[in-house]
Amino acid sequence: MNNTSTSLAESSKKGIFSQRYLPIIIALAIFVVIAVLYCFPVVQGKVLQQSDVYNYQGAVQESKLHTQATGEHPWWTGSMFSGMPTYQIGNNRYASTPFIQPLSRITRLGFIGALGFLIGYLVCFYIMLRSFRVDKWLSIVGAIAIAFSSYFFIIVQAGHNTKALTIAMMAPVIAGFYLIFQKRYALGAIFTMIYSAIGFLLHPQMSYYMCLLIGLLFTGEVYRHCRSRQFKELGINTIIFGIALLIGIGTGAGKYFVNQEYLKETMRGGHSELAKSNDIQNKTEGLNLDYATQWSYGIDETFTLLIPNYMGGSSHYSVGEKSDICETMVRKGIPRRDAENFCNGLPTYWGKQPFTSGPVYVGAIVCLLFVLGLLIVEGPYKWTLLAATIFSVVLSWGKNCMGITRFFFDYFPMYNKFRAVSSILVVAEIAMPLLGFLALKTIAEGKIDKKALLKKIYIAAGITGGICLFFAAFGSSIYDFKSVGDAQFAKQLPDWLYTALLDQRASMLQTDALRSFIFIALATVTLWLFVNKKIKYGWFVCILGILVTTDMWPVNKRFFNDSDFVTKKQNESYFKEQPYEKMILDHDKDPNFRVLNVTANTFNDARTSYRLKSVGGYSGAKLRRYQDLIDQHISRYNMEVLNMLNTKYFIVKGNNGPTAQLNPGAYGNAWFVDTVLIADTPNEESDALNNLDLRHQAVTDAKFGRFIGQQPQPDPMSDIRLTEYTPDRLTYRSNSVSDGIAIFSEIYYPYGWQAFIDNQPVEHFRADYTLRALNVPAGSHEIRFEFHPDGLRKGNIVSMVCVVLMYGVIIASVVMYFVNKKKEKALVKSCK
Repeated sequence: MNNTSTSLAESSKKGIFSQRYLPIIIALAIFVVIAVLYCFPVVQGKVLQQSDVYNYQGAVQESKLHTQATGEHPWWTGSMFSGMPTYQIGNNRYASTPFIQPLSRITRLGFIGALGFLIGYLVCFYIMLRSFRVDKWLSIVGAIAIAFSSYFFIIVQAGHNTKALTIAMMAPVIAGFYLIFQKRYALGAIFTMIYSAIGFLLHPQMSYYMCLLIGLLFTGEVYRHCRSRQFKELGINTIIFGIALLIGIGTGAGKYFVNQEYLKETMRGGHSELAKSNDIQNKTEGLNLDYATQWSYGIDETFTLLIPNYMGGSSHYSVGEKSDICETMVRKGIPRRDAENFCNGLPTYWGKQPFTSGPVYVGAIVCLLFVLGLLIVEGPYKWTLLAATIFSVVLSWGKNCMGITRFFFDYFPMYNKFRAVSSILVVAEIAMPLLGFLALKTIAEGKIDKKALLKKIYIAAGITGGICLFFAAFGSSIYDFKSVGDAQFAKQLPDWLYTALLDQRASMLQTDALRSFIFIALATVTLWLFVNKKIKYGWFVCILGILVTTDMWPVNKRFFNDSDFVTKKQNESYFKEQPYEKMILDHDKDPNFRVLNVTANTFNDARTSYRLKSVGGYSGAKLRRYQDLIDQHISRYNMEVLNMLNTKYFIVKGNNGPTAQLNPGAYGNAWFVDTVLIADTPNEESDALNNLDLRHQAVTDAKFGRFIGQQPQPDPMSDIRLTEYTPDRLTYRSNSVSDGIAIFSEIYYPYGWQAFIDNQPVEHFRADYTLRALNVPAGSHEIRFEFHPDGLRKGNIVSMVCVVLMYGVIIASVVMYFVNKKKEKALVKSCK
């Protein structure tokens, strides 16, 4: 009897394992295999070549070297834009970092780089679908369908790593929200806390969009609960989710606090203080409206969700050696090799964005399932996911639908802080497949009459397939396929070749329209076979998985493929020391001079900052005043401004590549001035920089007028020099026979910088629109500037409190789970 009981218990344990855990292990194994196969060059020892990662490495190099030398993580860098906080750049270490980073690595199964991002996508979207009670095997297919949305791969290829991680890690927050409102409080709260802690502050723009989706889902829950008069339950669920979300976000309070300070001073915190003629149309409390909507999806470009090359793919697209345009060039007498090289990077994109790396393609099969979901899924989530998709699409149109865009910029909280409005399509990329797989869940449950179900499948197929057939048949006659960006490019081509390019664009639309129709037809046949019980559920899921993968994989390979991987040596060669860098570093021991590199994209390239301190750099969150300086002075080569920024070298084109040109007029790290003018307006202060001799004169805003008493007495023997430099600590030695005002070639930032004279704290102020200034008494003095971010200490305290709360809830939930299990076993045993 005992042996029998033991055997049954063992069988029961094996059954639980095979039902609960084995599918998860299989799913994770499939995800790893998929990621490895897609990024197979990684197995060969190669790495993904990412342009934004290069910029990141250039931006953080100074901070990294300082950390390696001292063990400290500086919060300021002098290597870009003449100095700026590192909050949005990297190499930061907040108090909560050691407790949060391992959770992210676990979610990616320990993988890093391209493999880690793809696995992270798949795992997180799988968690989301399983939370919505989609079948364990169907959730694997769904995770692939969502993860392989083209934009998610394109941003990995480009190196938008924080964006990719945020999109992935916020998916389980959506899962946590749903679980809490399904009364699975512990698991829902854990998902919400952990994944908002990991992902929320990595890329606030993507988190904001995910919160918009959650907000729409919440309206569905409000409707559901109010309709059934479950007001108490609605309140409890809302409070639990809200607290869990706040705890998760609160773990990053250190980062949040300092970024809130920083935001006020950046391009995203508000319009320039300089009055401009187009302010009435363009001014918002956040980003410049023209700048924010520069990347706006075209209204008809929305069809790329269904047909990938509807708008020609990308601005640098390889059409292949067998393409129509390549054959045309060969027939015209162009050598085949030259024709193939030309066709390797054509501007086939003809949409309204300035340029693009690829379209947002969610998949032909996903579009079919989305429409089917609108027809068969019951409940408020159908409407909230539809609303999310519509909002996402309409807001992605940006300047092409300016009425709605302007409304959101003016009245919707925080919306005006983000640029590239087309990226809000990430909401549709999650909402559409989620509704589509809820439709498959509904079908698998067998709750719909077969005849009615088949009719709705035909309708969904007719709508999506009909659109594809229309463009396959008539696409070439609808458009002229010309782009506003063609003018300059077309001038360089003979008429016949430009015409061939237009024909190639038309062919790409028609070919992909037919391609999407075929996948819709195959998916429809598969659905028909399953509904009519011609194939079993397992085969249905397997075939659907193959179709989805076959649809999405080749499209992503157009924009992110093996050619994007290079050897580690090739990757490192990007930062190989150049002759001009060696010459400067070997011959100039000044600890803190700057260069202006005009051979690069000066204000969108951080490679220069890897070894030298640059007047330019790469950041989407530059200090607002410095952007004004770029627009009004630096880009116009105002030498007085460049000299005040201590621009000691210009990197210019030479006969054998970039070469360094000495600027003997650079003012150095600090100097005393003879006169300080007071400007009544920001425009007056900025304009003065065009007229003053900034070596001897300075200008300050009227709000700093209290620092200007009597004008300083000219002292030709006065001297001030930099004696010690680290990114967040600068020490000077001054000597003068009379009191004076010193100007420092360092960017003024009102939060965190503290000035000391002979170890006594003193106030400093702003001069010359962007620089630091200080009243210095006569005599010999040590002057020191130190950067201690104002919000960091308070933020770190809040962070650690939230970390303790988060791990406390997790541990308590695990303990309670096992306690309850033990009680259940005891109860079963007592019943026997």
